[in-house]
Amino acid sequence: MSSSPPSKGPALGLAVAVLVFAAIITATSLANAERNPIEPAAAMTVTLVLDKSSYLSGDTAMAEAIVYRTPAPSNYTFTWRVRDLFDRIVNQTANGTSMFSYYIPVDTMAFLTFEVTVDDGQGLTKTARQTPLVARAIVSISLDRGDFLPGDTITASYSVASHVIVNPTYDYTVFDDARATVLSGNTNNTFYSFRTPNPASPTYEFHVTARQGPNSTENGVTIAQASGFILGVTFDKPTYAIGETIHAHLTLTVRGTASLPRQFRWTLTLGAVSSSALTNGPQADLSLVVPQGLGTGDVLVGVSESSTVTIQFQTVRIGTANALWSTEIAGIPAFAVFLGLLFILLFAGFIGLWRRVTGGRMGGSMPPGGARAPPPPPPGSTHAPPSTPMSIVCKRCGKSIDLTTSKRPIEVMCPNCGETQLVA
Repeated sequence: MSSSPPSKGPALGLAVAVLVFAAIITATSLANAERNPIEPAAAMTVTLVLDKSSYLSGDTAMAEAIVYRTPAPSNYTFTWRVRDLFDRIVNQTANGTSMFSYYIPVDTMAFLTFEVTVDDGQGLTKTARQTPLVARAIVSISLDRGDFLPGDTITASYSVASHVIVNPTYDYTVFDDARATVLSGNTNNTFYSFRTPNPASPTYEFHVTARQGPNSTENGVTIAQASGFILGVTFDKPTYAIGETIHAHLTLTVRGTASLPRQFRWTLTLGAVSSSALTNGPQADLSLVVPQGLGTGDVLVGVSESSTVTIQFQTVRIGTANALWSTEIAGIPAFAVFLGLLFILLFAGFIGLWRRVTGGRMGGSMPPGGARAPPPPPPGSTHAPPSTPMSIVCKRCGKSIDLTTSKRPIEVMCPNCGETQLVA
């Protein structure tokens, strides 16, 4: 029997079919990729910024919407809304810009909500809000000192910011530490004063109410009796050189009802160098040497008294030693004295030179009107010797005049006194 080789037709057809199917799938995927390119997920944030954190009724509020989006589109649509305390819309502006202004009616009080909705036109919208306080009026009050001693007179000054209280009258009150009224009254002035008794309350509250018609506003500020300590320091010089010794005098002053300690612990510090002392009185003298490598310029010197937990800082100048800057003569810096003497010498030299140039003619030598009198004409010609270069003697001042030409006759002028004469 003879056998025939297996047929290759079915296998070849199967391979061609697989290749065609793969090509179709690849082409379809590429087409879909072209129609739907892969992009990063879009994100957008909106921030609403107001020009003030609170307003007065009658103000115009300015708002701005700051938008951040990735990736950024070409434009946005802004819708603004203003809501009252009960969430009712009192203003709506569609298709606005990133800037928005709103006039607050004078009858508005409590809170307003500013709201902006931003649409990027590509399916994203974000909303931001801010809720500022709106008041009819605000009164500000200040005192003429930060604390007081018993017997001091304290003056309170105040003012009103408002679009509805424009011509106010003021009710004022002073309360002591127990909330008892120690002073009250009514005035059209913008200040009032209170003299504290001796002994005095630890604190006083100065209160004021501004009124006009049915509208009013009030405020108050509290002041406490002085207490504690003041640490003072003085230095022997304003400027020191590297290696010089700083001498400092320290004092501690009591304020109010504070009590001094039995002992005092003082410290003087400059950079990494410090000096300490322990005294039984509220004064001390400390010194330290300016260390090498500190550098030059204005540096801080720290002073402290640890028993009262008091700290003070002063500035001293560190630089190269210069006697002209640091030395004084009768209380005047030596450098200023030197400049004054130099000015006097230069002025005297200038006067001497001017008198020499003008030949000493001053005062009566000048004719009326201030014009200089012309020199008298030469009495005759002067014969120069035949030698070259030649010179003659001025008939007026006796100085020599050099002649640079042999041309004759010639008129020459003395360079010293200005006298002219004829040379034959």
